[in-house]
Amino acid sequence: MNTTSTTETITDKISEKRFPITTLWVFKVPLIILLINIVALFFGAYYPYLVLAMLIMLIANPLIRMNFHYSLEDKFFFVKQGVISKKQRNLPYGVIQDISLKQDLFDRIFKIATLRVENASNSKAKNYGTFRFGGVANSNDNSLGVSGSKINIPGLKIQDAEELKKIILQKMKDNPIEDSNSGL
Repeated sequence: MNTTSTTETITDKISEKRFPITTLWVFKVPLIILLINIVALFFGAYYPYLVLAMLIMLIANPLIRMNFHYSLEDKFFFVKQGVISKKQRNLPYGVIQDISLKQDLFDRIFKIATLRVENASNSKAKNYGTFRFGGVANSNDNSLGVSGSKINIPGLKIQDAEELKKIILQKMKDNPIEDSNSGL
């Protein structure tokens, strides 16, 4: 039996097809905006710009989700994203510094989580915020995709996020960064 084809088959399954971002994430921000509008109306206030923001997010989030893809390759964590400006990133497992699961109140209620992967780059000093289709993203956000030295995959089921974290941790052990003995 050919072990290369078996390894490729297993690797191919470790992607957003096996660990999908839930549809609930796409509607998270519009639902929160709708809830804020309902509470505001209850108190006699009306914010038409929130309705506009909700409509924009109902268009933007599905587009952002449709143009985001990730997979765990043999040596790299591969991310491809972008609605207007396309980006690709191949992150070697050896430079991953931290993997964490994040949950806000909405996430806890609906049993979803954000998987955050951080690398050891020093891009924080240069990261003044990146423009996203839905606004400006800061370094502490839970938006989808690459932001500075972080890769966020929100809207995963908790079980999927934990399993994906375990797989990445194992790949980090299997693929440590190689020392170049450069003397630096």
